[in-house]
Amino acid sequence: MAPVPNTEFDYREDVDPISGAPVIISVPKTVQAALDGIPYAAINNIAELFQPDRLREAWRLLRRNDPFDYQLEIADAIIYSCINSLGWLFVVMISRQAGKNEISAFIEHYLLLYGYVCGIPVSGVKFAPVHKPQVQASKDRLEGANTPDGNGLAGCTLTKNLWKAADGYKYHVGPPRDSNKWAFLSINPSANIASQTAFTLLEGDEAQDIDTNKWEKDAQPMATFRNATTVFYGVTWTKNCHIEKAKSQAYDMETRLEAELGYRPKLVFKVDAPAVIRSGNAFYKKAFESQLARLGPDHIAIQTQYLLNAVDTIGKYFTKEHVARMYANDYRMRLGPDPKSVYIFSVDVAGQEEGITEIEDVEVGCHKRDGIALHIGELQLDGTVVPVCMYQWVGIPHSKQREQILAIIKHWRCIGGAADATGIGEALAYYLVEKLPNLEIEPYKFKAAGDENKSKLGYLAYNYVTADKIKIPPKPQNDPQQAELWEELKWQIENLVRVAKKQQSINFHVPQNTAPRKIGHEAHDDLVMALFLLIRAAFIIKNPNMRKAKAIDRNDVM
Repeated sequence: MAPVPNTEFDYREDVDPISGAPVIISVPKTVQAALDGIPYAAINNIAELFQPDRLREAWRLLRRNDPFDYQLEIADAIIYSCINSLGWLFVVMISRQAGKNEISAFIEHYLLLYGYVCGIPVSGVKFAPVHKPQVQASKDRLEGANTPDGNGLAGCTLTKNLWKAADGYKYHVGPPRDSNKWAFLSINPSANIASQTAFTLLEGDEAQDIDTNKWEKDAQPMATFRNATTVFYGVTWTKNCHIEKAKSQAYDMETRLEAELGYRPKLVFKVDAPAVIRSGNAFYKKAFESQLARLGPDHIAIQTQYLLNAVDTIGKYFTKEHVARMYANDYRMRLGPDPKSVYIFSVDVAGQEEGITEIEDVEVGCHKRDGIALHIGELQLDGTVVPVCMYQWVGIPHSKQREQILAIIKHWRCIGGAADATGIGEALAYYLVEKLPNLEIEPYKFKAAGDENKSKLGYLAYNYVTADKIKIPPKPQNDPQQAELWEELKWQIENLVRVAKKQQSINFHVPQNTAPRKIGHEAHDDLVMALFLLIRAAFIIKNPNMRKAKAIDRNDVM
């Protein structure tokens, strides 16, 4: 029997739409090569398809590609538990874009066809935290397409004329009935889960983001009636996320089963990026090594999504190495523009204090409330950002302060920037947009969609730091005010804390109980927030070289 080539993929870098975390997207090139080698002739009758030693042929027939060995091993173990009603708990942790959904879709397809051919009641329910894209992606993967190179229920010769969709979330092989269906539902904490029963298999996708209480209350009981198998798919996140809890439970079950059966069944599968590469996926190797080189091994996305190492829920945002790399340079701060350089700006806005204080009345960092922070940064041709001047005002009404901010931006001949447009900052941000129509200015709303925008900003800043694209000059020696702001920014960077939240999103702040850097000092994060917004400004201005050519246009704005 001729070997069937693996499906080839192109891999490209992208970002997660919810959290902003860097991810890899896989795009199939073609499955025609696999189609040419599918061994239809090797199966004499349909019953042979369900023999354990024919699992690879079954995969080739249903999915129209050849599985990697780790995919087949996982599918074999889960199907064994399902067909024998063993009720085992599996945890499948797989590096991003390494074929997790292919495994799940094959198992679902296989079991539905098995139930139809053998006349055995089969049903399953698959949950994911978010309907779009997670639930929808699972449905699409099972359904497939009735095309020359399609697979799934619609593309497989055996099921293309048998399958039916119903109610927008269920699939059947054969006449629609409760005992021969697969249902796909969202399990976000506010979802009203429809009453379903999983005779055979209960699945939880992206299980690191599942709410444990919601699962135990509404989902797990669906597996009770016929002792269905449970499987959780995903990567890891924090040490107390749902998939980590399930992993501990699965290891405990392995121990119990070993005493009962005399051997230890494998219920926890951990396939990290190096394991995927060892399987022979040369395309994945190139994509992962590119991510690793760009982000570095300590990046939170590399550690959790590709190396499958859980992180602490709360931890320092930047390592000592990150901080050292930011400050390892020989640039210098300035009080005015260099005609040969390109400048951008950022503004972080805080509320106004009840008792108005002028910046001269209080030392930097000793005011109770965050001030307005304005950063000016040099934007270099390779995208590197160098903060060259900082400003801060405390307690001054925004209506008075905005004219001074406008004058400073003009003084530096900035080509664009980012301004905090959350809450009270919205008026100032849109004032700058109105007064500087020829500049590329983004009003950035941190609370536009929960904390999603803040998470995206945090990941962006993290990416710039790990790529050595943010360089803070040494402390200025001849300007006491800039020197004090420099000290405050460094303290905020060193004490910034990351908080890991659901769906790989992150929050960040400087805790109020952080040890002060001097007597009377208060914990703030206004300068580091302005730094992150400066990075955002650099990100939205893609080609600073072309911007330099528009000096006349910038003069018109002045």
